[in-house]
Amino acid sequence: MADDTASGTTADAGMPPLARKIDFLFRAVHPAGRGPYTHQEAAAAIEDLTGEKVSHNTLWKLRTGKHDNPTKRVLEALAAFFGVPPAYFFDDEVFKTVEEQVELLVLLRDDAVRGAHLRNFLELSPEAQKMVGELIESTARLERRAREHDAHSSPDA
Repeated sequence: MADDTASGTTADAGMPPLARKIDFLFRAVHPAGRGPYTHQEAAAAIEDLTGEKVSHNTLWKLRTGKHDNPTKRVLEALAAFFGVPPAYFFDDEVFKTVEEQVELLVLLRDDAVRGAHLRNFLELSPEAQKMVGELIESTARLERRAREHDAHSSPDA
């Protein structure tokens, strides 16, 4: 095991679905002002929280796809530790919903969206909130197109 920090594993489209889901939680769910949990920290916290003993090596194997058949109790313990429903690991719709919610919380935690922005947004009329939402969606579409264009026109493409 080369690196046991959460940053030592990167999301990879080639990873098995369970490993991608676990890796996402390790990368995204951690307190503000610090990096992701190590596998040792997570194993200790899982035992403290749930009583379930899960080794840091097992967490690493699950996260990297080296092991893809954990017990129901291990998945329930992981879910409890990361604050997600156990269905996150089994139901793609639940996974998508939780992933969107976690991504929003990460933006708030990491100050990409300032509290003042959110407070001001909530003070807007419903019509103004809709306009801001449409502006954000339009800007995101333009940026996606620009990234796709850059990717297709790069010499490596």
